[in-house]
Amino acid sequence: MNRRTSKQWLALFDQHKTSGLTQTEFAKQQGIDPSYFSLRKRQLLAWQQDDDDGFAELTPNGILFCQPMVLKKRDVELHLPAGTDAVSVATLLQAMSL
Repeated sequence: MNRRTSKQWLALFDQHKTSGLTQTEFAKQQGIDPSYFSLRKRQLLAWQQDDDDGFAELTPNGILFCQPMVLKKRDVELHLPAGTDAVSVATLLQAMSL
């Protein structure tokens, strides 16, 4: 069994796209169990997507939320715009819980 790096797997997935073969045919041609090929594809592409969809940006002043957020508690809603400082939100929530 060949051990492949994530980069090698991603290259294989790209080769499959351009091969014109079904995933099963391509995997067998490469000497890979088709179900394992499918598993690795799901794992790595999900991981890659999660990595691309980060929700926070680290800055010298702290963490900024990159997307608007709504905090709800019963009938109260707090709308926070993108760019809200996470430390400020944490401080506010901590103060409200006292």
